[in-house]
Amino acid sequence: MHILILHGVQSHAGDHWQRWLKQELEERKHTVYMPELPNTEHPDRFDWQYFIKHVLSGVPLNELIIVGHSLGVVSALDFIEQSENKVYCLVSVSGFAEDYGAELNGSFMRQRDIDFIKVKKHLSKAVVIYGDDDPYVPQEKLENLANLLGVKPIVIVKGGHLNTDAGYVTFPMLTDVMKQLDKKKK
Repeated sequence: MHILILHGVQSHAGDHWQRWLKQELEERKHTVYMPELPNTEHPDRFDWQYFIKHVLSGVPLNELIIVGHSLGVVSALDFIEQSENKVYCLVSVSGFAEDYGAELNGSFMRQRDIDFIKVKKHLSKAVVIYGDDDPYVPQEKLENLANLLGVKPIVIVKGGHLNTDAGYVTFPMLTDVMKQLDKKKK
């Protein structure tokens, strides 16, 4: 299995639980990509998309799981929407798909809208995970992503933004989700 881990705005490859997850997955003999997306303080949506396409060049998408955190989920959705082949799975962690007025990511979100008809056509499975008390993303936007993808979300009580500030330097539940996805693929 190939796994792409995408960080969010003002973050870096390996932040929060991401380095830990990469090590866990590599121990299970998966190929893991964890790129440092460009200009994380003021990201450009098209730059991130170009970068992700370059990282995934030659990767069999039917064997790809994309794990995105926060704004990284938006880039994952963009990639899936525009892909020519079906991506195996998206795992959204504290992800959203709509501009909710945050100054931090508003310009990124206003660059384009996501076509969920295409996303669903190009995606085999989706998992949506978020905290019930996320201090950054409104609950309705977190829940709406699950609705748009047609899945029941996994809501973590007092999970916050599922980042280091909320105590997520490891994320065992995420490895359990990945194991289940791996079993279903075989």
